Amino acid sequence: MALPTGGGGLSALFLVGAAGIVLGVLALLGISSQTLTAVAVIGFGGALLLSSNSVWHLYRAKQACYRSGASRMIWGAEFLASEMASGSAVLQCLSGLAAIVLGILAVTGTNPGVLSLVALLVLGATVLMTGSTLTGAVMGFMEPSAARTAGTSSQPSNAAE
Repeated sequence: MALPTGGGGLSALFLVGAAGIVLGVLALLGISSQTLTAVAVIGFGGALLLSSNSVWHLYRAKQACYRSGASRMIWGAEFLASEMASGSAVLQCLSGLAAIVLGILAVTGTNPGVLSLVALLVLGATVLMTGSTLTGAVMGFMEPSAARTAGTSSQPSNAAE
């Protein structure tokens, strides 16, 4: 069974984060601060755009692992998790695009200080709102297998009654 892959979106997020630290230090040293901040915003927006589908791919991989045994009904919590994962991907994609546009406008010299700050606010709010979805998807993989086996062992006893 082939599991969907995220295409390295999360690794791109880490690499752009490291580049953002370097650009931030250079901007603090006074080397073309507004331009470097705008370039960092463009990089952060691109990384968010590239990693936007990673949460959805993690959720789909988790679903594939659970369904490998037998078909199951979709419960309300599973449906809610699916909607949260897809909503998180859409929000990250749109915020990434907005940050890229604001960063490009800031690099061209159109009020760079305000546009960079607005883009950083958009990026920060997006990461704050969607970070719990990524955490939930990763924690779903870390569930102890005993919890799943306990759920399956109770089904035969109910069938006997």
